[in-house]
Amino acid sequence: MKSFKIISVIIIFLSFVLSSSIVFIFSSQKIEKDSQKQLIIAEHVYDCVYSKIMKPIMVAKTMAYDTLLQEKLHLENTCSESEMEEIMTAYLENLRTKLNYSTAFVVSESTKRYYTAKGITKILNAHKIPYDIWYQLFTDTDKEYDLDTDRDQANEYNWTVFINIKIFDTDGKMLGVCGVGVIMDELQELFSELESEFDIKVNLIDTDGLVQIDTNSTNIENAYISAAIEDKAGSESFTYKQRGLNGIRMVRFMKDLDWYVVVQGTLNHIIFGRNLVIILTLSFLFVLCVFFILSQIYSKKDTVTTTDDTLEDHVTGLPNRNYFKEAYGEMGIFTTTRYKSMAFFDIDNFENIKTSNNGNKILKDMIDIAKKLIFDKGQLLRWENDSFMALLEVNADETKKCFSEICERIKNQLDVTISVGIIEINLSDTIKLNYYRAVQACYSVKESGGNGVRYHAAR
Repeated sequence: MKSFKIISVIIIFLSFVLSSSIVFIFSSQKIEKDSQKQLIIAEHVYDCVYSKIMKPIMVAKTMAYDTLLQEKLHLENTCSESEMEEIMTAYLENLRTKLNYSTAFVVSESTKRYYTAKGITKILNAHKIPYDIWYQLFTDTDKEYDLDTDRDQANEYNWTVFINIKIFDTDGKMLGVCGVGVIMDELQELFSELESEFDIKVNLIDTDGLVQIDTNSTNIENAYISAAIEDKAGSESFTYKQRGLNGIRMVRFMKDLDWYVVVQGTLNHIIFGRNLVIILTLSFLFVLCVFFILSQIYSKKDTVTTTDDTLEDHVTGLPNRNYFKEAYGEMGIFTTTRYKSMAFFDIDNFENIKTSNNGNKILKDMIDIAKKLIFDKGQLLRWENDSFMALLEVNADETKKCFSEICERIKNQLDVTISVGIIEINLSDTIKLNYYRAVQACYSVKESGGNGVRYHAAR
């Protein structure tokens, strides 16, 4: 009798294995077909978005290469400010009207005047307006052009995607930055049409995962899709990831924009197929339990735990920028009153130093020195490359004293120098604005030759 029961259970067990295999094969085939369909949709979305944004990029390039614009900027040496305003206003208004863009602008390198079709909007001054540091941050890079999502001060503060491109004369001298602005409503309309037609969600995000374009304006420059960055998408094709039982995420890097396009959707049929697998699996486990009881065999399953180190810098062991975004990025403001001051610092001429020395060793040794002096006053984070951020629980004066000693020790012990920008954290400002103030202070030290600490007071 006992043998009969065991044999019966084995037969049931084999039956469920066969049934499960059939369902699994069927579901796999359906998933494969649906996956191919979704990837085709994603490629269509990519083409639509690419063509929509590349047009203003080409317009901005045409402006930058326009010898007429270059000649007008050279006139700043001989014309008065009012004369230049009249000349540039006429040029930009004609361009804006002809091409139907909400904004066309030129920033002069020599005078820092911000010309628009409405005249000189302002004179860029990062010392008074920290956000104006965008110009220096862009011109200091090797990029020919850059995309920046921001509110347009000259157009009723509407969300706008600005295409910034450097202007050089025939001698290779940089004359400034020009570009156009695409009002966000136009892009949101395109995204809304694609989302409605294909039942998907479309986003453009930067290389940090920060949302740049979304049909929901509250997510722009505020929400992150960090998981999409972890997919490590290339520029040739979409990555394909399943999320949960029936969710999917497809990501592709848009090399010309330095952004990622993220397409998210659902595979409805998977719910049915997988539910069948779950039911059969539970039934199989029940029968298997009976079999184990009858045959008096027990087994245990090992649990494997994994650690996620993506929030830690592997060189210095410090929390990294991902950690900072997880802690504060979603809200866009500091969620704690614990920290009183912020310091942003990096190594002077690090690109030249690391070619003749062990760059990673210098970073580790530098952080060891900083840790000993900061001790329990706050927290250090590696921001990117040779840049670091410190959040401290003491006021800016004490932070300045601490980093002055850090500078001196690093110079004496490592024979390298650092530039440090320090601010008193203003909880009424966004994290982004606090960060820009600290970066601006750091850049002002570098402009003075580096190897120093500078405090930037809040406005």
